[in-house]
Amino acid sequence: MGTLDITITGWLGGEVTHLPAKDGKAAYSTFRLGSTRRWWNRAEGRWEDGRTEWFQVKMWRALAGNVAQCLHKGMPVVVHGRLATREWQDEGGAVRTSLVIDAHAVGIDLSFGSVERFQRTLQGPAAQAPDEERREPVDLSSFVDAPDEELVPSDEVLDDLESERVSVSV
Repeated sequence: MGTLDITITGWLGGEVTHLPAKDGKAAYSTFRLGSTRRWWNRAEGRWEDGRTEWFQVKMWRALAGNVAQCLHKGMPVVVHGRLATREWQDEGGAVRTSLVIDAHAVGIDLSFGSVERFQRTLQGPAAQAPDEERREPVDLSSFVDAPDEELVPSDEVLDDLESERVSVSV
């Protein structure tokens, strides 16, 4: 049976819920992520919004603590993880389905703002995680053939980006 790993951009729909590590159990955090497809409507000269899809994002250990400390409602994020569906019954007995992402990585989407400072937190329990949970950097340069010249002249890319730039503050 295969797994479905995905990467999604969106916005935090509420504050992060965090349960610290306790009684031998790993720290756990969760938040809701709204992701709305947007596109530029050239004919009307404006941005169009599609339907917003909602996901429950969950994570454990060091990632859970870092997310709880750094992210807040309304922030733009990038989430990478394993997608699953969860069925449950509401108060009326109807069967409902939720989309759940078991996150491996979460970050701020820098398309909409900047981060002043990054602080590495490899200490304490996270530093003592089993080897299979550690992520060591991998040199992929021997696997990738970089082109000898630019595929698209950079001036053309900048002109296209400048015409579609939207200013959003976080």
